[in-house]
Parts: sequence; structure tokens; C-alpha cells
Amino acid sequence: MAEKGSDVLIDFCCNVCEEENLTKEAMFYCQQCNKGLCNDCIGLHNQFYKMHVANGRSEMEKWPVKKKLFEELKFCQQHKDQPIEMYCEDHSKLCCSMCLFHEHR
Repeated sequence: MAEKGSDVLIDFCCNVCEEENLTKEAMFYCQQCNKGLCNDCIGLHNQFYKMHVANGRSEMEKWPVKKKLFEELKFCQQHKDQPIEMYCEDHSKLCCSMCLFHEHR
């Protein structure tokens, strides 16, 4: 029996579909509802909540997680100029080569 799988990476899931155990990509985000919405769910949302403004992907700076956060995670918090290279399981910490050498042998 072949396993079903997907190589699709979804960065934001539609919260309405998620409640139905479906995985669809959110293409809109409503700040008032605090929910991500896919292309299918946005129509009903707009019908029910006419005064809400749902922001599309072109306005992701208004979404709850910004890409800037991911950029900040690329570098070590202790050694700001060093990129993250490893994860120390013993300490549950992301490490750069300096941390690894001094604290996580």
C-alpha cells in the first residue's frame, strides 16, 4: 500500500478549514477575527462580516507573524554576527559555532 504525502509547505493555514481537519493555505488574514482564511472561506467571511477588512498576502506586514522574525532567528542571540548552525538537544537551544565551542561540547 502506497503512502499518501505532500511536498507542499504551507506557511499559514486557514484556521476555519483547520477546525474541520483540512489543510488549506491561508491567503487572507482578518485582524478582527484573528484568523487566516483560504480562497474558499474568504467569500463567506466577507458575507458575514461586511465591516471586517481581510488583508491579502500583499499586505503580510499586517499578519500576526512577520518575515522579519524569521530573519532574526537566522543569527545567534548571544553572538549577533554568527549564524545559527546547530541545535543542542541537551540544552534545547539553537547554537552558533561560538556557542558550540564554549558552552555545548
